[in-house]
Amino acid sequence: MKTLLLIVLLLIARTLNVKDTGETIISPVSGGVDIPNWINNKGFIGISDPIKDTVMSYNQAVNRALLLYVLSKNVEFSSVYEYYYLNADLNHNNHDNQKSHWIADFETSLKSIPYKVKKTYRTKYNETIVLISIIEDTDENSSWFTSVTDTADIDVSGSFMYHYEYHNGKNEYGEKQLLKIISSDTIKSMNWCSTISGNNYSKISSYDETVYSLKRLSPIYNDYGKTNDDMIFSKNEYGLWNSLIDTYFQALTLFESNSVVVENTTRQITHENNGAYTDKNQDISRLVMRTIISCSLKTLSLKNNNLYADWEIIEK
Repeated sequence: MKTLLLIVLLLIARTLNVKDTGETIISPVSGGVDIPNWINNKGFIGISDPIKDTVMSYNQAVNRALLLYVLSKNVEFSSVYEYYYLNADLNHNNHDNQKSHWIADFETSLKSIPYKVKKTYRTKYNETIVLISIIEDTDENSSWFTSVTDTADIDVSGSFMYHYEYHNGKNEYGEKQLLKIISSDTIKSMNWCSTISGNNYSKISSYDETVYSLKRLSPIYNDYGKTNDDMIFSKNEYGLWNSLIDTYFQALTLFESNSVVVENTTRQITHENNGAYTDKNQDISRLVMRTIISCSLKTLSLKNNNLYADWEIIEK
């Protein structure tokens, strides 16, 4: 009888994790090279970075699932895109020497979000995947549902900066993407950053106070779901979440607002001719946008180790 009791206790210990606060958490189930078949179920998914600590990984996944819910509401989005020629010739613009840059930012927040973790899954690459339900997205009795849910306040902000330059037959490209989640839940602040500069490619993620660089794991998952030409894809090299959020930033860059304002302005450049300097005004094409959007993840698929996402962006 003692042996049986010990076995039962060990099985319970494997399925439960107790945090310092005393709250009980369902531990994710170990998985393999397949993602869970419920990943496209009704609700919001969150995916952690590859983290061995299951409690940290679980909390990170929950916060990211809440992020996707918040992004599906009103997001304030603004951007400025500028394009101009680098040529200083006073008579004409040289199309072989041009430069453009794009700066955009977005922010949104929601308070007292009632949620319930419906499903969890642990991949072989130490990623935790969760599916959460929000009270307004369920048919369950509200009083019962509220009694078993947690609540969280979420503030989201992000930005991306791109620049492109073509000069004397050479291309130069760079980008930086930033995402920050501030939560009243177990993770107070969580940052994600992606940077491309020339031939140097780096991915950096910050969990709470600890900053760590994501290693190129090149995880290999079995194909899942169907893909189409309208879906955005990202190579799965640093984990599923990194690929997913990369597709989100891609979707934002492809978004075409009805409230774009075209501004034709000028910049002053100095022209040198045989040691004599003169100033000239150069035309700049500027696109300015400020709007309210909602961003919803409709479908996820995997094919040839690329993650495909179907984002729906609606302008309010």
